[in-house]
Amino acid sequence: MGLCLIVVAGCIDPFIPTIDENQELLVIEGQLIDREGYQHINISRSSPYNNPHFIPESGCHVEVVDDQGNIFQFNGSMWGGVYSRWMLQEDLSPGVQYKVRVITSNGNVYESDYDMLAADCPPIDSVYYEIETHETDDPDLPMKGIQFFVDVEPGDDIDRKFRWELMETWEYWAVYPIQYYFDGDLHTMSNPMQFYRCWSTEKISTIFMANTENSTTNKIKKFPLHYVSNRSTRLRIKYSLLIRQYSMSDEAFNYWLNLKTQSQETGGLYETQPPQVTSNIYNINDPEERVLGYFNVSSVTEKRIFVDEQFAFDYPGHGCRLDTITVYQLNTLYGPYPIYMISVSPMGEGSPYGIGDGICFDCREGGGTTTQPSFWK
Repeated sequence: MGLCLIVVAGCIDPFIPTIDENQELLVIEGQLIDREGYQHINISRSSPYNNPHFIPESGCHVEVVDDQGNIFQFNGSMWGGVYSRWMLQEDLSPGVQYKVRVITSNGNVYESDYDMLAADCPPIDSVYYEIETHETDDPDLPMKGIQFFVDVEPGDDIDRKFRWELMETWEYWAVYPIQYYFDGDLHTMSNPMQFYRCWSTEKISTIFMANTENSTTNKIKKFPLHYVSNRSTRLRIKYSLLIRQYSMSDEAFNYWLNLKTQSQETGGLYETQPPQVTSNIYNINDPEERVLGYFNVSSVTEKRIFVDEQFAFDYPGHGCRLDTITVYQLNTLYGPYPIYMISVSPMGEGSPYGIGDGICFDCREGGGTTTQPSFWK
């Protein structure tokens, strides 16, 4: 008996799943912490699976209620979807239970379960980093950088559950100081360093969490946090990482753990919400309505680390290209003004000025600000 093998070749079209999803699900996300300051409740609508984005829900009446009979009303922001209130330290008492109540513009009332504010959150014992090389799809181009770790020693025999939020800030510079600028006339720059030094701050969206449940010492040692690679210029000058540590209940920990799994699968957080993640928020008149998100209260501690080590890494180029121009060509420049310049040769010798755009002279073009953060040192 002969065996005939037939191979059919053809184009393979990408598969885009058709997902039966309710695009009008209400999403309520909020966390109360044990610190005086602004507290925030985010309210939105879930977006389509194939087009994840933030859809703010405006016109809501939002309040936080405690089990002592106190009501704290939150005010909506001008851009919608974010409701905030400055809460005093005396309003945030350990052992007190809090819940959120939301009345939407169509009159529906939503409430969360009560959650108790824990007495304290153990301090972060230490934050540190190690130089690591990570493999990439190209074996000839490994990624170099630093891996951050955290140690926590709760100091008791009770299992503790933690979540960490990270905020990164880095300093970066323009390529050249500004010696001259042209706005129809040539001027000497009074402060050449005005737009030379910038700082940029971003929240890291990755969910980091751990617990001491399976630890014989009830400690967390060398838990990996954020990895910063040489694929950006963040480590070139100076870098800082702020770590906020939240102590969580079992219910809140399970919610964030499921959300972490979902965000790793879809690459999005708070956008297309996972239907399998159980919320503690419900419509009081229609318990069958699916509501997404979670509200909890938490004690918090934090620690900041600075990195100003000069690493032997290769960084991306700055993307600045200077064009040279003579004195006689200045009047051919028609903006947009001002045009920044640097001296590239003595006056009268060839093309004395170098001109360029973006990060060449203005560090703000890199997305940051020239205002130095108050914590910078």
